[in-house]
Amino acid sequence: MFLLAGAVHAAPIDDALRQYDGGQFEVAAGQLAPLAEGGNAVAQERLAVMYFYGRGVPEDEDKALLWARRSADQGNLDAMYFIGNMYVFGDRLPKSVQDPDQEAARWYFEAARKGHADAEYGLGLLFLAGKGVVQDQEEAMRWIRSAADHGHAGARSFLGGSKGAGH
Repeated sequence: MFLLAGAVHAAPIDDALRQYDGGQFEVAAGQLAPLAEGGNAVAQERLAVMYFYGRGVPEDEDKALLWARRSADQGNLDAMYFIGNMYVFGDRLPKSVQDPDQEAARWYFEAARKGHADAEYGLGLLFLAGKGVVQDQEEAMRWIRSAADHGHAGARSFLGGSKGAGH
């Protein structure tokens, strides 16, 4: 009976993520904030996303970066990838550094070298365009093939559905 009761009460992070996925952003923010403060890397990364896009909390790129960095410092690959995205797609953050593409490439690389498919694909596209890195089609294709091998749909589509064939 005790085990059954335990299954009914989900872990706080699971409940918070369910609220987030269900679009209940204010509720999710209220649940994620104390978990993030307590050092939960997943809560920190999700709170960063919420601050970046203004979901359930006021839009604030500085707070988004703070939470994403705390999560990335714990090795969260999604947070590393998200920091790269903030330098590419942010409003104020890209203006805070000399070369936002280079900063994005640095963060994408940190996650990509550990097998994060989205980061591999993003890094490949930066190499293809020569943004933040030296333009290098061979290196670009290496990262894009790796992303495809890790299941990235965009990379697979880019490669014509070959799933990274031709290594």
